[in-house]
Amino acid sequence: MKENVEKLVDVIKKQAKMFLLEAGEFYPFGSYINNKNEVVPVGASSGDDHPPSLELIDLLEKALKEHIQKGDCKLAAIAIDVAIKEHGRSFDAIEMRFLEANKVVNKKYYKYELKQHSVEFFDN
Repeated sequence: MKENVEKLVDVIKKQAKMFLLEAGEFYPFGSYINNKNEVVPVGASSGDDHPPSLELIDLLEKALKEHIQKGDCKLAAIAIDVAIKEHGRSFDAIEMRFLEANKVVNKKYYKYELKQHSVEFFDN
């Protein structure tokens, strides 16, 4: 499973990097690994031009849980653009919520710095 987590994290970081370089931020999005070990991107839309993130997170979570219940998904993740505080400092980060069958949602944070022409991820 560790290999699938690393694969999903890598793809999500690449997607987030693209969004960050283009817009400086991103709406929540997701991806999952299907039974053929392919990463499948998943987006959500509420029909609103500027939907609240919580609404999109709920839509993504429902869609990904359906894929898990159908059995066509090994592992799924939702990526959320957040700010976190550590040792009195604020950092931009991607919160990744990992979803698996019969498991509690696992959250991991990946700090990043947006520069003029690049995004740099920090080791956790």
